[in-house]
Amino acid sequence: MGMIGHLKRVPDERLTALIGGNESLDDYIYGAEGEELDLDKAWHGIHYLLCGDSWEGEGPLFDALMGGTSFEGRSEEENVRYLRPQQTRDVAQALDVIDEDQLRAGFSPDDMNEAGVYPSEDWNEEGELDYVLDYYRQMKEYYKTAAERGEGMLIYIL
Repeated sequence: MGMIGHLKRVPDERLTALIGGNESLDDYIYGAEGEELDLDKAWHGIHYLLCGDSWEGEGPLFDALMGGTSFEGRSEEENVRYLRPQQTRDVAQALDVIDEDQLRAGFSPDDMNEAGVYPSEDWNEEGELDYVLDYYRQMKEYYKTAAERGEGMLIYIL
């Protein structure tokens, strides 16, 4: 199965209730309410292409998949984090100026192999970059929609 990256837009009022413990985070994550974006296993490759590092990064590009504030023990899933609406807008704006040619230029399969970027065992294999870019397009659009709606974002890997 593996580690699957997820993003889930959340209205600001609902996010405030989740942060305050007035609603169940697990019910929201696993419930039918709200639209979730499944990034499959491409999340780590996307992060690497955006930040040039397997786990580190800066600013809104880091926040897209690795940033946010932890709910700290509020979910059975320990790694659930959130972005407030302004942070979501910042990520959307940062992603808006990153085109696929820039990501292709930063694609270094040997470096990604050495850094242990998930999920590929060999980033030199045909189709690996296209796989990641397909999910990047979806993520970019998802953040854009959230920003336009003034929503926050939940980020988690299950």
